[in-house]
Amino acid sequence: MIYLDNAATTPLDKEAGEIYLNFASNDFFNPSAIYSKSINIFNEIEITKECIAKHLGTNFDNNIIFTASATEANNLAIRGAYRKNFGKMLFSIGEHPSVYNVAMELKKQGANIDFINLQPSGEIDYLDLENKLSNDVSFISVMFCSNETGAINDLKRISDLKNKYCPKAILHSDGVQAFGKLKINVEYFGIDLFTISAHKTFGPKGIGALYVKNKNIINPIIFGGGQEYNLRSGTENVPAILAFKKAILNVGNLKQNYKHVQECCDIFKKEINVTGCKINSSGSPYVLSLSFPGVNGETLVHMMESKNILISRGSACSSKKSGNRILEAMGLSKEDILGSIRISFSKNTTLEETRLAGQILSNCYTELKEKLK
Repeated sequence: MIYLDNAATTPLDKEAGEIYLNFASNDFFNPSAIYSKSINIFNEIEITKECIAKHLGTNFDNNIIFTASATEANNLAIRGAYRKNFGKMLFSIGEHPSVYNVAMELKKQGANIDFINLQPSGEIDYLDLENKLSNDVSFISVMFCSNETGAINDLKRISDLKNKYCPKAILHSDGVQAFGKLKINVEYFGIDLFTISAHKTFGPKGIGALYVKNKNIINPIIFGGGQEYNLRSGTENVPAILAFKKAILNVGNLKQNYKHVQECCDIFKKEINVTGCKINSSGSPYVLSLSFPGVNGETLVHMMESKNILISRGSACSSKKSGNRILEAMGLSKEDILGSIRISFSKNTTLEETRLAGQILSNCYTELKEKLK
């Protein structure tokens, strides 16, 4: 099997899996208990938070909160920060459903919500953002790297604009597709809230985290025993947390990984250089969005699956829905959106796999177009 849907999820790192099993069955103790074995577990969790903080470009200062997923972390960031006296809340129209749908729900409840347009590249329209910034803006959410197209938003530029027009506004970024792939420095970026997930970078499913610069800016949305600084109650998912740490430690050199994935992406684009294919991506080489006008992208996905190659239509969280909000916001035609697919690479994708998959995709497209004549 050739797996090219790494933006949806990645396989669990072998060593991380071994750690998961150990802390699920052997060192299974609850970190909230007061005996030494539990205290040791608690200390291991704190070390994991230090590890995550380091990879986010900051020092650990009780600013990492574990959640059950990035979706929950995004909900905690947005709903936890929201106040009834908030002014305008700005969201990129290109956000993941776990951000966009929270914004829409808040809008139903009477919040003042507005959306930032996208450029054809998939990046936000910075002029549109600047035009919508004012002293009454209380919250801004723009993802670092798009899960649909790989477009990378300039968080430092966004932060600078925020500080110019609404310095007291809270700045949140969904960093799920960037963590473990792109260099991150939340302090340099000027980020208040930053979301990450384990299973996009060879960690286990069921564990995400939220970086919080100042815990006073959010309130809990889950109540219980007061874990995670009383901001996310519930017994910690110890096996997943400690497996997450191992996965992070095994990521390797970001620059070398990026260079390899860039080579994979370039090879793939060269191999699918067939008449009609359009490249929608600009930014991270880890995610490649393509359009094949005149065919249905879902059909291409299934044709590739029949040849033991797994690709996708786009975000796994909205793959079963018609249309594509992000591609539409970028100005793509309905035909291009219908014929769109997403390829996503990882550090473990080989050049041989990439070349073969590109050739087979080209053949599938040519075959499909012939059938539809």
